[in-house]
Amino acid sequence: MRTGSPRNAIFKGQNEKEYAAFKISDSLPFLTMDSTSSAREIIDACRYGEAERILTLPAKVGVFMQAAAPNLMAEVMAVVNETLPDPGGIGERRAMGKDSETNLSHSVLTTLTDEAAERNNEMLS
Repeated sequence: MRTGSPRNAIFKGQNEKEYAAFKISDSLPFLTMDSTSSAREIIDACRYGEAERILTLPAKVGVFMQAAAPNLMAEVMAVVNETLPDPGGIGERRAMGKDSETNLSHSVLTTLTDEAAERNNEMLS
């Protein structure tokens, strides 16, 4: 869900790389959903008494894959985990996302998240 909140999240380790990965993945069109659309879906689900509503196509595929082939899904997640930044960097110290900006995290790749941050008042802090 694109809320613009990565800038206010706390990062450790290789904070700049982790923040860039988080912010870019938060901005991917067709894979993420803006907070207004998400809120509408959640309210609609509550209105109809649904205990669960899966909002995006990638989430629906993930739920299906977990049910149909849990071992394969575990292997896929292990491969995804290998692409994440290794420990190191600032270690256990903490840095806010907004203090971890780089050229990559402040680029055209993150436009949707930056717009969400403005719209949802995430820029104030």
